[in-house]
Amino acid sequence: MIIYKGWGPLALLIPVATILIGIFFFGKNGNAGLELFLYCLLCSAPLVFITGLRLNRKSVHDLYFIPLQYWGIIWGVIAAAILIYKYIQGY
Repeated sequence: MIIYKGWGPLALLIPVATILIGIFFFGKNGNAGLELFLYCLLCSAPLVFITGLRLNRKSVHDLYFIPLQYWGIIWGVIAAAILIYKYIQGY
């Protein structure tokens, strides 16, 4: 069950759309590796953040009681942390 208010589902839809666009343009035969997935997620983070800031001016838009703009920060931190971990480990 998804708990949201207003345009909260955009916190999931924007990253999914960004990942699909990344697979379309940069995937090999429609496949995506972890690195492509994480870079697309990292690129979607500012989009979610800016969208959240603009939409939350007048009313509340959240997903699982977390405002939309904070989901951009969450996606960015998760993607950056995993990318840094992978580069430290050396794949």
